[in-house]
Formats: sequence, structure tokens, C-alpha cells
Amino acid sequence: MKHRSFRIVLMAVLLLPISAVAVQTPVLDGEMKKLEFLVGEWKGEGREHWPMDLSDYAFTQKTKIEIKKNSLLRIKDEREYKPVSALLHSSNLDASISYDEESKLYSWKGRDSKVILEAKLIADKTFQFGVPFSVPFEPERRNQRTTIRITDAGEWHETNEIWYAGNWFVVKKSLLKKVK
Repeated sequence: MKHRSFRIVLMAVLLLPISAVAVQTPVLDGEMKKLEFLVGEWKGEGREHWPMDLSDYAFTQKTKIEIKKNSLLRIKDEREYKPVSALLHSSNLDASISYDEESKLYSWKGRDSKVILEAKLIADKTFQFGVPFSVPFEPERRNQRTTIRITDAGEWHETNEIWYAGNWFVVKKSLLKKVK
């Protein structure tokens, strides 16, 4: 019996380093490391205003960005709208960000979408997606772009703009604070 107990303890000691390696936290490398400022859990409030039809809604927003395998970022975004309407009460987004070495651009892909949007770090701690960066681009009616900027104070400022009548109009704005 003592011999068997010794073997079990010995196996546990030998396997401990292997199991520790297996549960290591994924890390970002290369160009993806530049997006580390987005990682965490963020909460706050925002406002959606469409000047074309004068609709206006407030919302609460929770966004969680975590590092996954293969230097990939996973985004989960939940919004609850006030006042609740028949058309707009909540929205959920499940997406990922990766980097393409060939195009030298990031890509933003919704989990259930076949559409992959080009994305770019346009300034220090400022990330934008929704418009093409790899080809010359002239916006057309209803084109959209989203910009996420982390301020020096550590606040998440997100704007969603739409091209309409020759100008970019902000239709959504949110301010989030990091909670984790």
C-alpha cells in the first residue's frame, strides 16, 4: 500500500509542471500586442441619435475583450436601450479581431457573420473598423465606421458614424470605464 501511495504522489509531482503549461493564459504577439489596451471588462452608458429620423435612445453598455488562442481578441458587447421600443431594446455582439500579415491590417469579424471588416490602429490607443483601408475609399450613403479610443485617463470613448449627405455624422457615442 505504501508503495502505491508513493507512486501516486510521484506521478502528481511529475505531472504538475505539464498541467501548469497546459493552462497558461494566452498572450498577444506581433501586431496584436499593440491592441492590448482594449483587453478587459468595460461598463458605461451611451446615446444613439439618428439625425435623419430624429430618433434618440440612451443605452447601457458592457463590453468584454479577452485574449484567445493564436493571438486573437474576442469581443462580447451587450447593450440595453432606454426607452425600450418595439424595434430597439437590446443588442449583443460577439466578434473577434485578428491580424493579417499579408494585408498588414487587422480584421473585425462578427461570430455569425461572413463579412470581415478591415480595421486599423489609426493613432495611439485609437482603433477603427468598418471602412476599407487597403484600397482607395470614397464613402457612400450609409457607410459606417466605428472608432474606439482609450484616453489617458483610461476611459473608453466609442463613436459610430454614418456617411450621409457628404458628411460623417455621429449616430452612437458611449463612454465606458474599465471594471476588470
